[in-house]
Amino acid sequence: MNIRTQQLLSRIPDHSSSTKLKAAAAACLDVAERFSHRATSINGDPSFTQVGRDKVLTDEALKTFLPGLKEAYRPIAAAFADVKTAKAAISIPAPDPSNVAAALERQEIRALVRSMRPAERMGFLMGAVDERIVDAIISAPGFLAGLSDDQFSQIRDLAVNRRFGDRVAEIREAEEAAEAAQAAVLVAKNDIRAATGLDERAFDRMEKQAVITPWLKRYEDGILKVIPGETSYPRATADEIATGKFYASKAEYLADNPGARLAAAA
Repeated sequence: MNIRTQQLLSRIPDHSSSTKLKAAAAACLDVAERFSHRATSINGDPSFTQVGRDKVLTDEALKTFLPGLKEAYRPIAAAFADVKTAKAAISIPAPDPSNVAAALERQEIRALVRSMRPAERMGFLMGAVDERIVDAIISAPGFLAGLSDDQFSQIRDLAVNRRFGDRVAEIREAEEAAEAAQAAVLVAKNDIRAATGLDERAFDRMEKQAVITPWLKRYEDGILKVIPGETSYPRATADEIATGKFYASKAEYLADNPGARLAAAA
């Protein structure tokens, strides 16, 4: 492991939930390093013309290394999805629209807050101990209470932190770990782009085409997408069903997807 890789991985916090993230980030960097070595070998091969070198590099990036990078990135994408789900779970629920009396009370509270001087308004809300006051503010657009977008966000975040406490800290820690892993992936992707010699626009087009064929499995009430290493599989999307294959084994899947084979070896 080179010094740069060590530095990038050291930014991912050391705790149990980030073990997979560190491994995934390391795998992504390994894929990029393998491609850099491959590019050096191709560029130094006198049997190739420059056109031939460029074609081999882009072909291998498209068919093997970029799909491999995407496969290695999968645990990091899953971590971001988990953070999004966790954030949704701690959001403050919307009020009951059928409760007219409560709706009128919230309207009166917002009118009261809006009538205050700006300096007084934030001080009042920051020190509010009656949750009905805060609920009235965050259940409607901020301007109805005379708040700017930043002020509204501050009041909402304060309410969430007060009500969910430790859970908010856990989610923030998980998000920071995922972002640190993401930074390593961006470095890996940029290394691959530099080795291909493509500009960013051309590389982005190629990256969109670099995909691994989904592994499909028939189930009693539908079609699942097999994810190697996982114990349960999600339902396949319409796009995955359209582009996927029903592989008979992992060996067949890896043989047909050199990118997946590369990521598994990283």
